[in-house]
Amino acid sequence: MTYPVLFNIQKYSKILTMTQTVRITFQDELVKLQQLVLDLAENVKANGELLFEFLQNKENVNELFLKIKNKDKEIDKARWQVHDFGDALIVLQQPVAKDFRQIMVSMQVTDNLERIGDHFKKTARLLEKVTLSDIEVPQEIINMAKLGNKMLSESIDAYRDMFGEKTNEIAEMDDQVDTIYKLAISKIINLIKGAPESKVDSLSKLFFIAQSFERAADHAAKIGLLVNYAITGKRKK
Repeated sequence: MTYPVLFNIQKYSKILTMTQTVRITFQDELVKLQQLVLDLAENVKANGELLFEFLQNKENVNELFLKIKNKDKEIDKARWQVHDFGDALIVLQQPVAKDFRQIMVSMQVTDNLERIGDHFKKTARLLEKVTLSDIEVPQEIINMAKLGNKMLSESIDAYRDMFGEKTNEIAEMDDQVDTIYKLAISKIINLIKGAPESKVDSLSKLFFIAQSFERAADHAAKIGLLVNYAITGKRKK
């Protein structure tokens, strides 16, 4: 009478071992996916730091644009690598709810990072066309760039620690960026009103530069919210 029971126990033990092995392998794959996103994120972060440095030094704009453009190509390529890897995990591993959220969030974080990269490239292109030697970049724009880079850095750290299940409050910093953005727009308008015609074109491009930094901060805030969703399963707008 005991043999069938013993057989069932052995069979169950074998299945459990196989399940645990598959689970460990799947967790390794999740870590690989996360690392792909983090590698992409570091390129985006580097471009943000280049822009901030340039706003303060205003030298070698052509070299700056070339560096950012080249990194942006790597960012675009890495984005699709993340999507392909994530899609494969969903199809082949059939993850449970929390793991599925982590995979989807990884892809959505990547999309937001890529858009931040696009805004940085756009800003670099605009700076290439602005004669910064003839105008003063409003301090508000520099402050936006600094705070936006801080948000980006903290959002990357939050994603890196996602498996540690620690939520963040990065999105709350976006209100500060919005306030500074409004001040920047008012400052630019006043500068244009008092500027000679020869400087109006360069000054007007500052509107779009300020807007790009504001949009980049929006995406950094969204990354923070996505990480919180991956951890809690609850969305917050």
